Amino acid sequence: MPLFYKATQSSLATKDGSKKWHPRLVKVGKVINTQKIGEMIAEKSSLTAGDVHSVIRNLMTVMREQLMNSRTVKLEGLGTFTVIANTQGKGVDKQEDVASNQIARLRVNFSPEYTRSPGTGGITRALYAGVEYERWAGTAAAETPEEGDGNDGNGGGNEEDPNA
Repeated sequence: MPLFYKATQSSLATKDGSKKWHPRLVKVGKVINTQKIGEMIAEKSSLTAGDVHSVIRNLMTVMREQLMNSRTVKLEGLGTFTVIANTQGKGVDKQEDVASNQIARLRVNFSPEYTRSPGTGGITRALYAGVEYERWAGTAAAETPEEGDGNDGNGGGNEEDPNA
């Protein structure tokens, strides 16, 4: 299944005053939640959906524990998770003045696992290997509403599509 995209005009103008067009990925249908992921994994294995859900819940608990203990968590074939502190412009002039009260928020950074091609030196991200793109021909009503931090507009929504 391809990743769908549509043309979106930038709200910011370039130096010459034009607003450029860019592809934006389209999210379609229902968000796949933990319950559904567990059911899908159970279909591909000898485990029951309950067993898979238990493993997923325990994975989340252990990952949180390790991340909150200043560890990096690497899941081979998937990628690496690490906690990043953001000070949101609350820098200080001297090294000795750095304190935890400068930390405005934490976020988890995810870096997909990659392999380097020996011939070309190019990088292939495990999650993106073999991706195909297709221009979105559906209607706006069929798209999943977007939410997120507004950085790229590509955060997935969490509402169900009434047409799905």
